[in-house]
Amino acid sequence: MHGPIFVLKLKWQPRDFARKMVAEPWLYPSGDRIFELSTKCLPTEAFQVATEAKVYLGEHGIDLSGEQQTKTRTAPEFFLGRARGRLS
Repeated sequence: MHGPIFVLKLKWQPRDFARKMVAEPWLYPSGDRIFELSTKCLPTEAFQVATEAKVYLGEHGIDLSGEQQTKTRTAPEFFLGRARGRLS
């Protein structure tokens, strides 16, 4: 009932950034897309690492002004909407 969503996951260590990164493009059957970039840190480092990551991404031409969505919320909403459409 839920799926499929085509997801790719790439883990890498950028040469000019101190932390490993993870990139995940999520491609929904409707053609909608979510692209997530993430890194990990200790809770006490969160604000510092977030700032460093934003600077790094900005320096590499990544536009951070788009609407923010989480994949864990968007996926259930997408399939719930499709299920409701079939029931009406």
